[in-house]
Amino acid sequence: MTAHPNGRMEGLVFAHADGSPLRPQWVLDQLRKRTAEHGLPKIRLHDLRHTAASIMIAEGIPLAIVSKTLRHATLATTINLYGHLFKDSADQAVNALARALNRAQASRLRALPDSDDGMPLAA
Repeated sequence: MTAHPNGRMEGLVFAHADGSPLRPQWVLDQLRKRTAEHGLPKIRLHDLRHTAASIMIAEGIPLAIVSKTLRHATLATTINLYGHLFKDSADQAVNALARALNRAQASRLRALPDSDDGMPLAA
């Protein structure tokens, strides 16, 4: 990839130093050679794309950013392909909402004046 003047990376994933594309078969041959050298299972180049997406999701990168990085046409495409990686998301969302409501309620109760019996007065 070639460095963008603003520090962003753009261009081809597999390119010569001048930015020109590498021959696809050469890239595939190199991948097969390197994985064999390290005793790794055979993988396709496209598997690297799925691995990158899975790592980004596991690291908490917002799904919209993952989708743009993968250059999916829509966010729905990304969700359809990788939604299963968010199996705990609904629980996390509900728990976050419960924590926020509990903090708000605690803050509200601290702000209310006490009655004669020491209990906060209802608003």
